[in-house]
Amino acid sequence: MGNHFNLFYQKLRARDIGADDQLHLLNDREIKHIRQSQRLVTAIAALLSVIGFLIYYLPVYRFPHLFPSTKLAIPLIRAAIRLPWAELLWCMLLTSIELYLLTLLNIFGAHEIAIATGFITVATKPERADAVLQIGLEKKTTEVNRYGIDPFQDLDRRLLFLFNGVLRLKGWFANQVVRFLVRLLLGRYAVRALLDFAGMPIYMAINAYSVHVVMREARVIIMGQTLINLLIARLPRRELSAAEKELLYDTLQYIAICKRDFHQNHYMLTKALLEFFHIPSEKYHRLPDDYAERLKQAPVATAALCQLIIMLGFMLDGRISWRERLRLRQMNRHGVLKESHADLKRYARDFLNGAGVDLWSDAYLKLM
Repeated sequence: MGNHFNLFYQKLRARDIGADDQLHLLNDREIKHIRQSQRLVTAIAALLSVIGFLIYYLPVYRFPHLFPSTKLAIPLIRAAIRLPWAELLWCMLLTSIELYLLTLLNIFGAHEIAIATGFITVATKPERADAVLQIGLEKKTTEVNRYGIDPFQDLDRRLLFLFNGVLRLKGWFANQVVRFLVRLLLGRYAVRALLDFAGMPIYMAINAYSVHVVMREARVIIMGQTLINLLIARLPRRELSAAEKELLYDTLQYIAICKRDFHQNHYMLTKALLEFFHIPSEKYHRLPDDYAERLKQAPVATAALCQLIIMLGFMLDGRISWRERLRLRQMNRHGVLKESHADLKRYARDFLNGAGVDLWSDAYLKLM
């Protein structure tokens, strides 16, 4: 990680808030500290957006002579457009500063979550710097590819690239919609200043939401990895047959396809299970079309193991997507899983709130 980010992380105070050693189970004091930290970081992120808008637009309107522009001729249409190059450079500079400050804020938020959950203490803070910084810097891991797991099996990569591009432009697009509505409502009275500042609430919301996502992700990753270690420790040590190993590998690929994304917890789950059951990694593992039927016909102990992994995989990123709701209904129809969408949402909420998964996992573990 960048030395300056690591230095900032090391400067943050690792105070004792009374966090216990059970990272999967949060007490009232830990939950209170997490919520206070989330509110503080969200408010600061929104404030940064307001300050950024003011620092950008006030000099532009107050000192227009400092922001010259030039006429750019376009021969093809025999026209000229105004290019406000100085204003654009000013915007790029301020945006870079704001993004840097938001990154520091994300690191601070991830640090506070790690403190609250007991993931880092004064003694363990240096050795776990990379783990916390990876969360704060929003570095998405694709290491699960090392095991031949592909979340985008059968997807058109060009459409996927286009979809991700649209998502990254949503803030700009929303701002243009607001500007259009203001102009439509006020007509010629919609002066440029009003149009420029109309998008401020949108960017405030985007900043606040972005740090909220990082704080939430910090809870998910930290508690998820501890939960994986606890469940692995409870699994029975037995040698799986070749067919059972294949079905387990299919299950991990099935989870990845349901999520259609990479996640640190899914990588850790895949790594832990393959190592625990001594399953050699594959260069590429494709999910067969008859997976659900094969799972239904599997021995009770093998089916229970795969069902446990599916349930855990659904909630390990802290959210239940519409794709997973469809997959769950399919598994219900096949008689593979009995849990409903409401059950899955409740289990995911309990996991995110630090209540563990013993409530539903014990039934599967007893069958193994």
